[in-house]
Amino acid sequence: MSTTNTSNTKPWFKNLKPIQEWQYLKVKIWSDEELDVNITEVSFRMSIQQALQSIFGQVGASCYVNVLDWNQYRNEGIIKVKQSELTTVWSSMLNHQFLIANKACALDVVSSSAHLISLAQ
Repeated sequence: MSTTNTSNTKPWFKNLKPIQEWQYLKVKIWSDEELDVNITEVSFRMSIQQALQSIFGQVGASCYVNVLDWNQYRNEGIIKVKQSELTTVWSSMLNHQFLIANKACALDVVSSSAHLISLAQ
C-alpha cells in the first residue's frame, strides 16, 4: 500500500511560485529640451526621493529604493524596489515633474523586471 500526498493529485491544487521579493526598474530622466548639465547619481537619488515625498508624503519617503547603476551620459539608472512598494514608487515617479538647470524634467520607467539580468544591455 503506497501513501501519496492527496493534495498534489487534486485537480484544483496548483504549485504556485512565490512572488519575487524585488522588482528592478530602468529609469530615465528626460526633458523636451537638451540637458547640458551632468546629472549625478546623487541627483538621480534625490529626484526619486522628492517624487515619493511630493506625491505620497512621509509614507512615500519611507519606501525602500536602491540605486544599483547610474549612466550619466544616457541619464539612465537601474533601481531596486520591494515588490510590495512597486506601485507606490512607479506612480510617484510618473506623476512627478522637476527642474534641472531651469529645464522641465520627468522620470520615465523604460523597463521593469523581477530579474536584474534582463535589464542588462
